[in-house]
Amino acid sequence: MLHAIAIDDEPAALDVLSRYAEKVPFLRLGPTFTSTTDALAYLHQNRVDLLFLDIQMPDLPGTEFARLVAPLQIPVVFTTAYADYALEGFTLQALDYLLKPIEFGRFLQACNRAYAQLANRAGQPSSIFVKDGYDWVRVDLGEVLYMQSDTNLLFIHEKTRQVCTRMTVSDMLATLPADQFVRVHKSYIVALRAIRKIERHQLTVGNVTIPLAGSYRDMLEQRLRL
Repeated sequence: MLHAIAIDDEPAALDVLSRYAEKVPFLRLGPTFTSTTDALAYLHQNRVDLLFLDIQMPDLPGTEFARLVAPLQIPVVFTTAYADYALEGFTLQALDYLLKPIEFGRFLQACNRAYAQLANRAGQPSSIFVKDGYDWVRVDLGEVLYMQSDTNLLFIHEKTRQVCTRMTVSDMLATLPADQFVRVHKSYIVALRAIRKIERHQLTVGNVTIPLAGSYRDMLEQRLRL
């Protein structure tokens, strides 16, 4: 379970985050704050695994607050209506940067990143949660062979099952560990460890042949050499 807090001087923005958090089974959003001073006191006394932080705060800018709490090593997700701060946000090694109005899909993506990071620190297999119909399904990334897109659906092929979720290839790539998965075609993501054979225009993953687009071949070869 991820324990999170949110800081934003707009109560309406905090309400949105609270509603979204209720939909994520592995996230518990604790107190929300409109003051960085109150939030700082809480952070020093309680376990927090994830911090949603607005940048334009009246008492202390969110970027400055992130620098202040950096020694606590809490992943920060910036939430703001202004794209101009994106570069500074990532310079501060933010986990993610969500632009308002925040879509639930992007919110879930950030949560999955935080969940995978927490699991890695705990020495557990990395995994993410996806929505399959009305159900939330945990996907163990160590079991995934490849993922295939079909219009607005993404089919996740594991060793023993298939999971279907509404997600784009780009959104999934942004969620996955970059050192474990690579895009090989506009419609396919493959697990690097599952690749058995690479040919000119295709590759074999498990017992399945997957198309290899020329525009992704160089990237694949570079990743395999790392």
